[in-house]
Amino acid sequence: MVTNMSNETRSEIRMLQADLNLYAPTANFQAVKIDGVVGPRTSEAIGNVVKAVLAKNSLLIPAGFTYGNAEEITKYVSAIRDWLATTAAKTLDVSSKRLFKKGSGKDWNVKGDIAYGAGAVHDQFMTLQKNLNSLADVVGFSKLEVDGFIGDKTAKAVKSTYDKVVAKNSLLGITAFPPPDTKEEAAEFAQFINDWLETTAKKQLLAEAGV
Repeated sequence: MVTNMSNETRSEIRMLQADLNLYAPTANFQAVKIDGVVGPRTSEAIGNVVKAVLAKNSLLIPAGFTYGNAEEITKYVSAIRDWLATTAAKTLDVSSKRLFKKGSGKDWNVKGDIAYGAGAVHDQFMTLQKNLNSLADVVGFSKLEVDGFIGDKTAKAVKSTYDKVVAKNSLLGITAFPPPDTKEEAAEFAQFINDWLETTAKKQLLAEAGV
């Protein structure tokens, strides 16, 4: 286990764990807990995805990272995530939902206290806020401004909704996104969160509330 990890690195580990959960059925491993801690199950999950890829194409040995222990996984976390989103996703035909990538010239970026994007990304961020607002009264948070700019309020609304769903059904605690601690996590996984809100959260919370 790696200690004295920065908040940014811990967040990246959480996002890696969410990425890995997309491959659990295909690579035959139990979904991992999204906690930002690199333990044996996280390491085993990476290994299983690599094995599944190599079983399809033995030439696709990862060249940009090693993953033998927690220190290596922490060091190469960004490279592992990139490999999962490109080589592994294509080879194993996993997930058609695109993760939004952060950075200049990419899908979205951060300015001050907000995460923002343009075009389809902005629309997806607005959809996230609309979906959350449909659950605000049931979950117990103030409705968000639907402006397509994601801040801490949006991230907290997702986390509160996640906690409410899991409190009703603990089996729904493993997701394809990290229950966001930050606006960055909410922005990068907006499409997965929207899908979860539509297919899981609304079904669990609105139906039970008789809405």
